[in-house]
Amino acid sequence: MMGHLIKYSEFYASNAPEKPIEILKVLPKEEVLATISAINSRLKPMEKSYFDDSRETQVECLRVLFLDNQNHPSQSNCTQFIFKYLKTPKNNNLFSRVTCLYAFQEIINHEGFAEETPEYTIANRELILKYLLIANENILSFDKEYNENDSKTLGDNFFEYFMFKELPHNQHYATSNSINLFYKSWRLFKSIDNDEFFGEHLRKYLNETFGLETISDFFKNQMYSYFKSYDKKLKLCYINIKKTEKDAIKILDKLSEKQNIPLPDKTDLRIFEFLNIKKSPLYKNAGKDGKEIITYLVLDNTLLIEKTYALFINDFWFDYLKPKKICNRTDWGNFIGSVFFEPFIEEILENSFINNKRTIFRTTDDLKFKINGGNEIEYADYYIRERGNIILAEAKSNYLPTIHGYKTVKTIDDYNALDLDKFYKDYGLTQLASKTIKLFHEYKEYINDKAFDFDRKVKLFPLLIFNDPIFSSGLASFAFKQRFEKSLKKENIKIESDKHKIMPLTIINLSNFQDMEQCLQDGDENLFNIIRHSHSISHKKRVASEGSFVVLKNIEHSINKLIKSKLISDRIISLSWLEN
Repeated sequence: MMGHLIKYSEFYASNAPEKPIEILKVLPKEEVLATISAINSRLKPMEKSYFDDSRETQVECLRVLFLDNQNHPSQSNCTQFIFKYLKTPKNNNLFSRVTCLYAFQEIINHEGFAEETPEYTIANRELILKYLLIANENILSFDKEYNENDSKTLGDNFFEYFMFKELPHNQHYATSNSINLFYKSWRLFKSIDNDEFFGEHLRKYLNETFGLETISDFFKNQMYSYFKSYDKKLKLCYINIKKTEKDAIKILDKLSEKQNIPLPDKTDLRIFEFLNIKKSPLYKNAGKDGKEIITYLVLDNTLLIEKTYALFINDFWFDYLKPKKICNRTDWGNFIGSVFFEPFIEEILENSFINNKRTIFRTTDDLKFKINGGNEIEYADYYIRERGNIILAEAKSNYLPTIHGYKTVKTIDDYNALDLDKFYKDYGLTQLASKTIKLFHEYKEYINDKAFDFDRKVKLFPLLIFNDPIFSSGLASFAFKQRFEKSLKKENIKIESDKHKIMPLTIINLSNFQDMEQCLQDGDENLFNIIRHSHSISHKKRVASEGSFVVLKNIEHSINKLIKSKLISDRIISLSWLEN
């Protein structure tokens, strides 16, 4: 989502109250959370793989907030607020996903709300609007550190600084198709479960945490809960379950358990980690109505589905492996990379190219060489060739930690204090430039691609494949692209010579490959064409006609433009994998 969040001080032309949470306490907590959840589910509908920040949706969210969405527009009870909003510039938004997550986190952390719902009044409902606009005020308070001279001060490094500064916000706007994410989670689960060492610990963890014996039980329950939770009429996500269903309730109770993680100060960028909501994406209704049904409100449908993936990368590590000293973080990260992440990419790409005999695909094991009897060299993770076009890719499964300061950059001084050499080494850029690209002409004869004449001039497409969606933004893609160009210059590598032409760096997320798989397999699209399209729409030559932000367009813009259907491959949409 792009655009400007409207602040309380802008909408009401006055300063925000010092203790905004207090203005909400005349309302029941469940009512406030349900209202904000209804707004959040409209910004990212369950059946969509993108955020909807249209003005129409913003107006709909306003009407939901004022319980006005069942009225005919001519009888609306909130027209004054709608008209006031529509007078703002077109890129202005009242609500965003971050607005909602920020609000959830604070509201759940506080007590003292009304026990009973007061009589409906516009003034009472407006309290929720005021609170959310104050949340926007707090969210945007970090922008005060920007200075109009920053771009002059930093020069070519400005967008890199901009990337780090915006990471806390942008990490929450990456999207993924729900079925594809469930399949990715399933493949991760199976990779751990089938491992002789970690599989035993996984089963113990499932039993201790959820009372389950098998991974299938947990996973099927999660899928069922997710898809059944969406009420199409109300456009709200919640789970109703009979009190007699003890096994399911144990899982849902765990996913709605109140966390005791201290809430960071509003001036601390770590407040955007939303750890409490990530750990518990459900909110359990107090259940004082005497009914035999328990209701769990889905605070954020994206976090609920991501829980199935993050549970066994982060929760399994922090809640079980680490405290029991089963292994260290490096061992766990290496396992995820070598046993799940890289083989999963290989699986997707093999299926993508299965009907394309012109595409040559080589993986990590094919790209390990012993030269002149020396030690084995791991040249690259993936090699993809079609005619004279060659993709050379490095894959990184690690997630960006909150340590090292990468996610807490407020000022230029914070940016200057970063260890950027470590950052770009950890995320594969250094290796891609200084070895994979630089040594291509030294190692190409060892690549198992005998049908190709490596003496001809080639186009090299450098590619970084990430697991962490935090790098899916256009800002990250552009900053990495700039740094890669600098790295090539540092290594004295010519962009174009009589032997090669090096194309701009492309950043791609694992989920992007999932979205492309079926179209590539059916020949509807070509991977090189999609990458070339991405280069074209973000080229600096377009700045004069389309504005400076055109350079921030990334591979997702091209996928959304070129691929309108088949975003779920046939082998996944059948759900037959659930039976294996």
